[in-house]
Amino acid sequence: MPRILISASFSESELARQTPGGTGRWQEFQFVFSPTDEPIDGWVVYDDLRQPLEQMCPPENTLLITGEPASIRQYRSRFTSQFSQVWTAQAGIKHPRLSYCNEGQPWHYARRSSMCHGQPLSFDQLAALGRPHKPRMLSVICSSKTITPDQRQRREFVSFLETELGCDIDVYGRGIRPLTDKADAIFPYKYHIVLENDHAEHFMTEKISDAYLGWSYPIYFGGSEANHRFPEGSFTAIDIYQPEQALAIIRDCLDANTYEASGSQIAAARESVLTDNNLFSMVASYWRANLRASRARPTTLLPKSYRTSLVLHQIGRAVAGSRRAA
Repeated sequence: MPRILISASFSESELARQTPGGTGRWQEFQFVFSPTDEPIDGWVVYDDLRQPLEQMCPPENTLLITGEPASIRQYRSRFTSQFSQVWTAQAGIKHPRLSYCNEGQPWHYARRSSMCHGQPLSFDQLAALGRPHKPRMLSVICSSKTITPDQRQRREFVSFLETELGCDIDVYGRGIRPLTDKADAIFPYKYHIVLENDHAEHFMTEKISDAYLGWSYPIYFGGSEANHRFPEGSFTAIDIYQPEQALAIIRDCLDANTYEASGSQIAAARESVLTDNNLFSMVASYWRANLRASRARPTTLLPKSYRTSLVLHQIGRAVAGSRRAA
């Protein structure tokens, strides 16, 4: 059984819960979440590392999966060059072994305690969660962040919806109406407006997956990736840069009882979130095609901040040396 180390800039327990039983097992692959004394077959870093790590691993089987769009985070070559392979939705990244596709962002739904579920939910609990009675109609989560153009536009769009829809929409988000867990803004609602922070091609966050996990019908602003990932009729697309048109589409969804009419599509999309569009399923498929049978050797990987400091230090030493030579 191939053993794959997966490291991230966030808690590994958030990753383990996306596997049955929280075991890290996905089909023929065993994923581990901390460096081990035993050699491993491959090493995945998701987004970044919290600290330098060393592991016995074939250097040819190191993979970086980026987690943010270019409008939010840059992954420069001084960091990406550590890895033999890179998987990204960022068109501007250059690397000799690059896979350009969606990055399978880990779910946020029910990862913490909530009013509607109580304790966090495991993979098995999410899989067993039935479609509930939903007493509320429409919600949206929108933080107060205004870093990217899409973040600024979504903030303006949500303000527009609040004015137009009033008490018919519940608005949640950091800096607005904080949540302990996203489930409380999704599970009680028939419709959930999903607004990405970037609508670049191939980029799609966990936001739409979280809506499906909570059995809500997504009204979605984002790139085209969702069209390739989820069944036709399982969500409705809007363009927040055309707010009047988007509002009309939202009203049409509600008036047509789209949630009630789309039960089978929501269920199919939800199943795909748990299986095909689960990060572990995506990574397992990747390694089936790309894992090399190579000898494990001591391999050290550094966080972005360490690589930047190291490069700047090397440049400083080179400059100082040339000045002394002059």
